Amino acid sequence: MINNTITICAKDWADILDVALPGKIFSEFIIFLFSSFSFASDEKPERYFKDQPDVTNEPQVHFIYLLNKDSEDREWDINGKMEKELLEANEKMLKMTKGNQKFRYDLREDGKMDISFVRFDKQYEGNYGMNYPDAYLTKLGFNNPNKLYFAWVDVGHRDGGQGSVHHGYIFLKSKYNPSKNKRILITLHELMHVNGFAWPCTKGAKKSHKFGTIIGGPDGGDKYNLGGLYNHKDPTCPDFKDSVFLEPTSSTPFNPVYLKCAMAAEVGRGISPDSNYEWRDRYSHKKLKKIKKKRTWCTYNRYKDFNNF
Repeated sequence: MINNTITICAKDWADILDVALPGKIFSEFIIFLFSSFSFASDEKPERYFKDQPDVTNEPQVHFIYLLNKDSEDREWDINGKMEKELLEANEKMLKMTKGNQKFRYDLREDGKMDISFVRFDKQYEGNYGMNYPDAYLTKLGFNNPNKLYFAWVDVGHRDGGQGSVHHGYIFLKSKYNPSKNKRILITLHELMHVNGFAWPCTKGAKKSHKFGTIIGGPDGGDKYNLGGLYNHKDPTCPDFKDSVFLEPTSSTPFNPVYLKCAMAAEVGRGISPDSNYEWRDRYSHKKLKKIKKKRTWCTYNRYKDFNNF
């Protein structure tokens, strides 16, 4: 009903304005008019455009419902669908850690998940990489090094998802995400990448993936299994159980954002939130001694470093 009303009004205005605003000026005005309406119509009850006040000072995972400039708003952030599936995903994580840990989600004061709504300022064809989304979101303020940011992007895409420390994405209209089970599987896969896994020193890792696990990748497929990613007993290589984004926090925690960004900064592929962050004494594995520039970057403050990518 609303859309029909808008169409009628637009036609009436077009008849009027076509007389007053000739040619290109008229076209630009119409584009501006409907772009403005699109953003205004995004304001709905229980919707938040910014990260809400935290209920804990502990590191946590913040989720975003992200749309293209002209994408249909299916309201996944406010109709409960996104929250329900993400809670199911966390139960899968709890099961994979044998009941020991799960992700610490960002919650609002009312106990519900804090999910932000963001609309791009551009219309994408659906085959973009992460550089511009990373820059756009960090510039909007989704840039806290003690948070991981994960967006459910309501567009089609050549991939099911993408992720790197400290931002990740799944694409809801991708052919790889036709069902709830697939969305949950790929969300957990990408969240592992957002935590930095697999690291070069992870036993059996190949190009950030590990066969037979939740990040099995294209060669082996994803399985609900953490394998050697979790509690692997090698103190010289990052262990997923020690990620500060899991709860309860381990006795030997590390923040993947600080670690990966410090490594990236060393090879000119990122900005470290702490220029004095020391990591080599703890993580002394031989495969970490020489950082591979092409496979090492982080998204913290990406908008400040965008031209390098």
